Amino acid sequence: MGRNVDSAEQSKRPAYIRIASDLREQIKSGTLRPNDPVPSAATLCQQYDVSMITAKSALNLLRTEGLVYAKTGKGTYVAENRRMTRTAPHRYFEGRERTYVQEAERAGLKPEARHQSTVTPATDAVAQRLEITAGQQVMTTEYRIFAGERPMSKSVSWEPLSITGDTIIEHPHQGEHANSGLNARFAAIGWTIEQVEENLIVRPPTPEEAEELAIPEGVHVLEVHQTVRATQEGTDNLVPVEAAVIVFPTDRYQFTYLMDRPR
Repeated sequence: MGRNVDSAEQSKRPAYIRIASDLREQIKSGTLRPNDPVPSAATLCQQYDVSMITAKSALNLLRTEGLVYAKTGKGTYVAENRRMTRTAPHRYFEGRERTYVQEAERAGLKPEARHQSTVTPATDAVAQRLEITAGQQVMTTEYRIFAGERPMSKSVSWEPLSITGDTIIEHPHQGEHANSGLNARFAAIGWTIEQVEENLIVRPPTPEEAEELAIPEGVHVLEVHQTVRATQEGTDNLVPVEAAVIVFPTDRYQFTYLMDRPR
């Protein structure tokens, strides 16, 4: 009975999704290996008895997911699945560049960030994490990170303007520190990043996340709630300087944690 139900469910799905699913499984199983040719749109038309538009839509979906790539005039091929490696906690204390830039370049990929920053009042949840009063102004920045044109993550971060307001780092992507990471940015105004707390949740993606990040069916996301704390020059009091929520599709990242023995 289970197989009949699955078959019925399959038949309800759009044809291009069923074709993409079949090819995706061949790639995951190793039947189609990196740099192997993928059946052309014309071949898929004959194999599945569908229109050219449907066949091309299936290939475009796989291209969006980063599973295949096209060579002009030659065809479509299986892409190498190059995962980016996110290493904690060292990623926060090394280098001046933003961490996603380092991670993409180490994987041999070209990084791109799309972001928008606005001043907003802190919600109760954000205020609690930043240890400020609800309603206080924070710089809110929404991100979508790409590598090799493939969406890799989406996030939102909040920085308290009680610390960054009227400084050279008030806007995260303007001025001389526009391309700097947290470590370098806050050092520029006399703060030293000392502690990063992360709470991790593995869950299915929301429909919006699945669309924005081109997440294949069955792939979960890792949701990271991050709070960064720093000390101001001349003090030893840990103060939250940034809070963020980051969503990673789990088929695109490897998460590495280097944990030293407490001393």
